Amino acid sequence: MSHRLNASSASVQPENDAILNEALQWLVTLWSGEATRDEQEACERWRRASPAHEAAWQQVQSIDNRLGTVPANLAAPTLRGARQRSRRRAVLRSLVFAGGTGALAWAASDGSSWRSWSADYRTATGEQRNLVLADGTHLMMNTGTALDVRFTASERRILLRSGEIYVATAHETSAVYRAFIVETAQGSVQALGTRFTVRQDDAVSYVAVYEGAVSVLPAHSTQALRVEAGQRTTFVADRVNALSPVDADSPGWTRGLLVVEQMRLDAFVRELGRYRSGFVHTDPAVAGLRVSGVFPLADTDRALASLQRALPVRIQYVTRYWVAVRPG
Repeated sequence: MSHRLNASSASVQPENDAILNEALQWLVTLWSGEATRDEQEACERWRRASPAHEAAWQQVQSIDNRLGTVPANLAAPTLRGARQRSRRRAVLRSLVFAGGTGALAWAASDGSSWRSWSADYRTATGEQRNLVLADGTHLMMNTGTALDVRFTASERRILLRSGEIYVATAHETSAVYRAFIVETAQGSVQALGTRFTVRQDDAVSYVAVYEGAVSVLPAHSTQALRVEAGQRTTFVADRVNALSPVDADSPGWTRGLLVVEQMRLDAFVRELGRYRSGFVHTDPAVAGLRVSGVFPLADTDRALASLQRALPVRIQYVTRYWVAVRPG
């Protein structure tokens, strides 16, 4: 479902997407919390310069007015970092304005964004892709993934920039054995003849092993940890965290499914949100409800709708790209 958000205090509609993008640029500046007095006054002058400017301003403001302010964990760190690097236009590219629907589609924006866009292989939100590497290794990329492949005479290395991969390593047939390594921002995972997944998040990496074993080495440590089939863990730059069990099967996402058992609703919504464009907000009043089930990743609207049948919640579509899960 998608709703047009009309200007609330101006009868003149914005003339084109360029004006809407200018309005969004001013909104981004003020949202950062670091706007100078000169910038605030310049924004006021821009609004007064044309009725179409004011209409565009009211249109982008209406999203904030209906949903509340942008969550601090999305807005403030992103915008502060961008302003420090004088990259306001990069922020605008990460806050994509869909003029025809009046919707804001949020995408991650941080120092590694340019590396993801320039990666050898990448998938869009909701997209999955299968690769067969030069050595015969099968690799499946999950939603929002970017990686580089670096095969040399001495090693086979995957640089995971963002997202998640499922790897089924091929038997090395070259005369000189080459280690198979997946590198993340937090360290490296070396395959020991195996099937496994690696996921790169902002501050932590995840690894799960389904066959064989891997060796996990944090970037700032000399001590590696062996993770066997049926085990999973997380790691940061200086340590590997405790092991926990995982089903000895491929993860559900490789079959197009999100399989959860007694997961907190807010955690479920964050995970589902990886597979859809935009932002899904969970009201704190229902965040602690528990979710169990099997949900289709190809139809996240259907997955959200199913929550209403199982839990005392309702799904509110403010726009196609901004959805809220609220008490029912």
